[in-house]
Amino acid sequence: MAISEEALQKLVFLRREIDRIFRDFFHDERSDAIGGASVLADVFEVEGEIIIEVELPGLDKDGVQLAVLRDIVIIEGRKPRQPSDGFVNFHCMERSFGDFRRIVEIPGTGDTRHIRAKLENGILRIRLPKIKDRRGQRRKVPID
Repeated sequence: MAISEEALQKLVFLRREIDRIFRDFFHDERSDAIGGASVLADVFEVEGEIIIEVELPGLDKDGVQLAVLRDIVIIEGRKPRQPSDGFVNFHCMERSFGDFRRIVEIPGTGDTRHIRAKLENGILRIRLPKIKDRRGQRRKVPID
């Protein structure tokens, strides 16, 4: 029974979604963090490139380290707590502070050799050019 390329792509997408669900369920978003500081990220594609946007309010480029290892981007730094004048009685505290590490999986079509990053207005924008993903193409293989 031959499987269509479209069906194969849907199966690959389903597998990635199931992997993501299990990763999110068993691996709390804050568990990448050291000390509980959480960092929010968006990963999306536009024509010709993959973009990762990370919220880093109050940080400058010297306070952030960025690394690539195979198909993951590692973002590390420290979100400093603002000094207070003595005792503070919080009514609501949603922001997090401290050291953080955020690991973002790069889709298979991202070219990590030509990665660029810019931190502006509290948003770290990481750009990777897309490469043609040859793994998803079906081709006939001759049999000797």
